[in-house]
Amino acid sequence: MSTHTPRKSAEEVADRLQEIQQEILERVNEAKALLRPFPAAYNRASAYWIPHIITALTHDHEYLGRDMCALEDTLEELENGENTEEARP
Repeated sequence: MSTHTPRKSAEEVADRLQEIQQEILERVNEAKALLRPFPAAYNRASAYWIPHIITALTHDHEYLGRDMCALEDTLEELENGENTEEARP
């Protein structure tokens, strides 16, 4: 019995990553809503881990600066056929 799964196309991978990106952003927004009644925890989260997650996923945010390579950049690479380098082990 083979455990090899067929290789997905760059388009299929990009589509799935986009779904994951949206799911994560939805969960971050849910976390923010859960924390809102707790101002100290909400403020700390909004100043630290929430922006880290959001800026790692997308450039469409309210925060200053941006990650060197957000998930959005990876999606663009896959969609533009720029995936020519060998994967690191």
